[in-house]
Amino acid sequence: MSQGSLTHSHPQLPAANAAAKPPSAETLVRSIGGLAARLSELMIKETALLKVGRSSDVAALQLAKAELARAYSGRWLQLKAVRDEFAGLAPNLTEAFRQQLDKLTATAVENEKALRRVHRATDRVLGIIARAIREQRTATTGYTKTNLPTRRSSGALGLTVDRRF
Repeated sequence: MSQGSLTHSHPQLPAANAAAKPPSAETLVRSIGGLAARLSELMIKETALLKVGRSSDVAALQLAKAELARAYSGRWLQLKAVRDEFAGLAPNLTEAFRQQLDKLTATAVENEKALRRVHRATDRVLGIIARAIREQRTATTGYTKTNLPTRRSSGALGLTVDRRF
């Protein structure tokens, strides 16, 4: 799937109408379903990139993921405001909505597992690097003319890691 397909338009709520009258439950369900589908696609792509170790490509997806998640959350708040209308929606619409949400949930679980694996692997690598630096700093580097080990001052080891993708 191309990056362009992830940015296709989804059902928008008219700005002027949104302030005057809240959107209908049907409009919100369709909007949330579209956002859930796009979030699922994005997380599937992100999970695949994580599995092959392309974290630099994952970083490029983070802004789009955050924007979709923010819009998704906002639509849910709007739907809660008209929850009484939700019960009157067509059964096929509510079933399709439920299926899309189930897919998003399963995709999010897999995405979180992949993110945790990468996080644990990164922590292991950083631990190995920090241990190697500490061991190198405590080891002697050679002998002086009098054949005595050189003295090293014990310094503090500082290591900073940026965990953002």
